[in-house]
Amino acid sequence: MAIRNIVLVHGAFVDGSGWQDVYDRLAADGYRVAVVQNPTLSLAGDVAATRQVLGGLDGPAVLVGHSYGGAVITEAGNHPDVAALAYIAAYAPDEGESLSTLIAEAPADAPPPTTPSTCPSRPSSPSSSSKPPTPPADAPAGNQPTDVSEAGPRPSGRSRHAGCRCR
Repeated sequence: MAIRNIVLVHGAFVDGSGWQDVYDRLAADGYRVAVVQNPTLSLAGDVAATRQVLGGLDGPAVLVGHSYGGAVITEAGNHPDVAALAYIAAYAPDEGESLSTLIAEAPADAPPPTTPSTCPSRPSSPSSSSKPPTPPADAPAGNQPTDVSEAGPRPSGRSRHAGCRCR
């Protein structure tokens, strides 16, 4: 069975609109694409938002994460409808590894990482500009990006970033 659902997860300090070109191309090729609008206030909240999107799909999906979104898809990836994970310059945790561990193990010459939990200037709530991109008017049903902002309890699991290591 061919997988037709693709779920795109953005990194920290950006919103789902960064996926617009990718969304357009995938939708044009017939994929059902959802863009998760993570609140980026906590990893737990972002995982909950991603799982909410997955729960609304009609079949298996590929989860795609960029940067911090890789940590999100790793934890959300145990959802029964996840067929595969794709990391794009993203944190990609190994079993038992945490985001903190990866940051601590980064090469000395790597730029300092920023995640929702490491940036003191992060607002305490999503801004009004953090809305999902508007899909083209002719996008097939099921390609609507999803705006989710409710955080759930933190699931047990791990997280990791390969941004500095390009894994």
